[in-house]
Amino acid sequence: MLATYVAGCNSTPTSIDSASMSFNLDSVKAYITEMNKSYGHRFKTNDTAFYKERYCKDAAVYCPNVPAVVGIDSIISFFYGGGNNTETIIELPPNNISGNTDLVVEDGPYNFPDGKGGSVDKGKFIALWKQEDGKWKLYREIWNTDLPQSK
Repeated sequence: MLATYVAGCNSTPTSIDSASMSFNLDSVKAYITEMNKSYGHRFKTNDTAFYKERYCKDAAVYCPNVPAVVGIDSIISFFYGGGNNTETIIELPPNNISGNTDLVVEDGPYNFPDGKGGSVDKGKFIALWKQEDGKWKLYREIWNTDLPQSK
């Protein structure tokens, strides 16, 4: 029995997952950092291609005080807001990014500057990224504010 256990521990895998072998977290971090630089454009465009490049088909957004926003069409409608959000600016400094070939997790702060040295909103978020059609895309997104609730 001990011989079986030792032999099992020393066995060599017969196949290697090529996706795992090609995964490079530094490349994914660089990609996400670049995507975050243009992330604020989500408020300024009603171009479905912009969202389809960034969000998975089954993406969901979990934001405070509203039900989950699920699917590309709902996400476009939510962020674009019929053109009412076109002046919105978001700052996403470099964040913590970790993960593997199946899922990458990003977390960090966000800020919506008010143009006067303050913030309309600021807080923290978590984003889950996964590959779809050969590209890393947002799969889940959640955030909450650091600002006190208005009374």
